[in-house]
Amino acid sequence: MAAPPRKLARLGSLLGGTLLLVAACDPNVVIGSKLSWGQGGSDETGGSPPAVSGTGGQAVTSGSAGEAALGGAAGEGATSSVSDAGASGAPDMSDPGVIFTTGNEGSLMDWDAGPDMDAGGYYADPGVASPVYTTEQHHSGEGAAKVFINADGADKISRLYRRIGDYEEAYYLAWFYLKEDHVPSSWWSIFLFRANQNRADSTDLWSIDLVRTPQNQLTVALYEHQYDNGAGKQKGRTVSATTQQIAPVGVWFQLQAYLKAKAGQPSVLQVWLDGTQVINLDKTTPAPDGMSLYWVIGNGAGKLTPSESTVYIDDAQISTSFVRP
Repeated sequence: MAAPPRKLARLGSLLGGTLLLVAACDPNVVIGSKLSWGQGGSDETGGSPPAVSGTGGQAVTSGSAGEAALGGAAGEGATSSVSDAGASGAPDMSDPGVIFTTGNEGSLMDWDAGPDMDAGGYYADPGVASPVYTTEQHHSGEGAAKVFINADGADKISRLYRRIGDYEEAYYLAWFYLKEDHVPSSWWSIFLFRANQNRADSTDLWSIDLVRTPQNQLTVALYEHQYDNGAGKQKGRTVSATTQQIAPVGVWFQLQAYLKAKAGQPSVLQVWLDGTQVINLDKTTPAPDGMSLYWVIGNGAGKLTPSESTVYIDDAQISTSFVRP
């Protein structure tokens, strides 16, 4: 069952020093150039204009629409090796399987580093604060990324992102801390995958949303934006978690996803919340041909009650093996 269509999102970026506002629905039009690596990442400044943007998320309710995810063990293509994060929970820099890692120590500049201007960064909608470095909370070390939005009825987003690159399968994880509890009236997304082509054609693929359980706690659900029911492309579907593992408020929790994606072939997507598998899709949306894939995390929502939302993010990692919480 498809969720209600998303609202129009106002997107913006810097082009030659001029702020351009764009109205678009999904897929979003993205126009922009990126600040140089040294300009982003302090605790005073926002991030770079994005290679990827958009709202990412859909209206969902507890026990809501969508087919139940397949349960069971790791799906096709998942590796069985395990990388321990260590006693501190910090990413293991010595692991040869680590593709990207950051403890957000001192700044957010790790997100901006890479071989080209679109390797990664962070961004926000016009009028919304970009992610910043803070020492208010941390999972390991001394600081974390702080992502604040005021979701008062219009779609608001503030996010960090990394391009996935040439590898076809990997594990993506980060630790999250919700400062406040919220009731989402439409969608609330903190973790997603997107496809982008030439900074002018981007498509949401999967979003991990925070939703309410029947017991009025927070858990996760997955929104598959490009779900194909066999009769042509649909706007999407919500996939409820197979177990209502709780996403706690005021406590650090880990979200981890395994994605195997290759153009023209069904993708495999699995999601764990604090080490418990909650989503397992072995034949989901194929990666779009000729488009770069991006992993995006942060804070985005339509309307939340209360509206002001702060999410802290730390110890993000992309690796070739599962990382035990």
